[in-house]
Amino acid sequence: MKDNIICLNIPWEKNPNPATIEAWKKGLTGFPLVDAAMRQLLAEGWLHHTLRNTVAGFLTRGVLWISWEVGIEHFLKYLLDADWSVCAGNWMWVSSSAFEQLLDTSKCCCPVAMANRLDPTGEYVKRYIPELKNLPQEFIHQPWKMPMELQEKLKCIIGVNYPAPIVNLKEASDRNLEAMQRLRDSLIARGAPKDGPPHCRPSNNAEILAFFRVPHPEMP
Repeated sequence: MKDNIICLNIPWEKNPNPATIEAWKKGLTGFPLVDAAMRQLLAEGWLHHTLRNTVAGFLTRGVLWISWEVGIEHFLKYLLDADWSVCAGNWMWVSSSAFEQLLDTSKCCCPVAMANRLDPTGEYVKRYIPELKNLPQEFIHQPWKMPMELQEKLKCIIGVNYPAPIVNLKEASDRNLEAMQRLRDSLIARGAPKDGPPHCRPSNNAEILAFFRVPHPEMP
């Protein structure tokens, strides 16, 4: 948000591909946990907060590098419990735009790692993505790794019956981490403390990691 003094001026993608945004909104990204969550949102108007964080991180600093303002507009349209101020604050936090120890939660944005932690058997994914209901647990969160012979047997051809990933996850993650580091360096060069501007650090790392369900020694 360009003129908001609370928000960091993160250089989000200026002209994001409309097809990419639609894939995120409709649950067609090719990443099952993200897609299941977005389909649940459309069908039921609700998501657990951990899934809200997951899809928000995927849209913004984690993978797609698209502004949180695109995400909040969609959430406010479909969430039954939407509250503008709470929703905006959470989107700014998850995207590292504000209210956070600066850019320190890169571990929270991998949709595959998060899926393995939150839905190890694939039960949730299969509930909202019927195309994947017959997949073995081994491939439920990375269906693009299935051998073609198995895809044909299960009648789930990736790229036909279910989308192939819309981005290369590692390349996108690496690129975004580099962009965040450049932003950190530029802020420090302009005199910001090494742990970020004061308005971006009211919480601590343990709280952040617990909220995002990232395993750490202090987590029960």
